[in-house]
Amino acid sequence: MKKYYLPLAALVLIAVVWFGILGFLGTDNGTFHGDEYRRPAFDFSLTDHRNQKFSLSDHAGKVILLNFGFTNCPDVCPTTLGMLGEVLDIVGDERAMALFITVDPERDTVSKLGAYIPFFHDRIVGLTGSQQAIKEVNDACGTLYSKEQEVSEEDYLVIHSPAVYLIGPGGEIVLRYPKEKIHPGKIADDVKRLLL
Repeated sequence: MKKYYLPLAALVLIAVVWFGILGFLGTDNGTFHGDEYRRPAFDFSLTDHRNQKFSLSDHAGKVILLNFGFTNCPDVCPTTLGMLGEVLDIVGDERAMALFITVDPERDTVSKLGAYIPFFHDRIVGLTGSQQAIKEVNDACGTLYSKEQEVSEEDYLVIHSPAVYLIGPGGEIVLRYPKEKIHPGKIADDVKRLLL
């Protein structure tokens, strides 16, 4: 009987190794859904939609989704904000939040943001400030925005990136989601991984 133990043990070992390889190949190998978009840690101070000072450094340890837009945006911005609310609901962790930084501070006053932002989610913070302060945040993210040809002083659109940026717990930008990758469930998976 003992002469069968060695071949049997070898077969068991081969099977274990084989299933281990299959299991490894079947995993996602740790890839994120968003595009890797490494930017160094940075800080900024703006005014939130509750008229309080908001500094990024005060929220160290959190995972933050960042989006630029403006309240007069007819479609992309409200759609993205609704999606960010879905992500926060899926994640369900107080250490996750979203920021909406206006690229139209001339019209997006604190009171206007205060009436607009709460409609989407209680962990989305609307931010405004001077043109220079907002430009500095855009520059840190590597994005641009510009006012379109004005019909009048109050009637214009602002061209801006619809992308969402994911800021890690250390304050660095880790991932970027272009418009075609904005999917609540997949972004939520990335957020959860960074919260581990």
